[in-house]
Formats: sequence, structure tokens, C-alpha cells
Amino acid sequence: MSVYIGSQPVPHSTQTRQTFTAVSGQTSFATAGYTAGFVDVYMNGVRLVDGTDFAATNGSDVVLTSGAATGDIIDVLMFTAVDLATAVGGGRYKGERGTLGPAAAAGDIFRVNEQTLNANVTIDATENASCAGPLTLATGVTLTVNGNLTVV
Repeated sequence: MSVYIGSQPVPHSTQTRQTFTAVSGQTSFATAGYTAGFVDVYMNGVRLVDGTDFAATNGSDVVLTSGAATGDIIDVLMFTAVDLATAVGGGRYKGERGTLGPAAAAGDIFRVNEQTLNANVTIDATENASCAGPLTLATGVTLTVNGNLTVV
């Protein structure tokens, strides 16, 4: 059960774990389903490298490059994908690596944010905040600024 103090973050992602006990030489493990690129695989607690140690491309099967030994524990963690280009709130970066999520890297020089605030927000007296304008408040939404807000 997830418990949040305050509003539940939006967008949010979920994680599902499936655990398998391998038989000798087993390479394929049928999962309940995943989105390619949103899978972590562990063998006996050691994280495997996608594309090197395993393949997870068809949305259902995780296939190890080398067969597991009898009794090896395979944990498959599957995450829901969040489309940051259409997700409410947050923001993203754009640059040489395309459109990315909330963490920038070299070449990601543009911070992209939405134009409309869709949830009540309070900027506390001890906080500074900024956004690229124009800034519009959705109907019924309140923005309380006790600290500093800069719209550029």
C-alpha cells in the first residue's frame, strides 16, 4: 500500500516484481507483461545489463543471454512508462538527446514546462520558484506565493 503525505504525485509510475526460481540452463522467463526499456532484471541479487545479459523486447518474455543454474533466483522489476510529453505537471528537458524526463544531462539545454497550472500550489516563505511564461491558472486552481516567484 502506498501512502502519501499531501497530494499523490502526478504523473507517477508503478513497479511490479516477479520472482522466478530457475532450472538448469533456463534462459526464458514469461512475465505478466512489461514495456520494453522499463525492466530491471536481477540474478541472485546482482543487477543484469539490458542488451548484454538479457533481452526484454517483446513485452512478455525476459530472455537471459546465458542459461541460469538450478536454483538461481531471477527477479524482474517492471515499471510503468510515463509519457512526459503529455503528463500533467513536472517538466522535462530537450536537447541533443531528444526529449527527456526530469533529469538533464550534457546537451539537454532546454528546460520545458507546461503553460497551465492544473493543481493548487503554495510557494512557501522559505522558497524561491521560477518558470518560463506565460503562466496560466486552470479554472478553480489557486497559486499562493509566500516566497518568491519569477516568471521569465
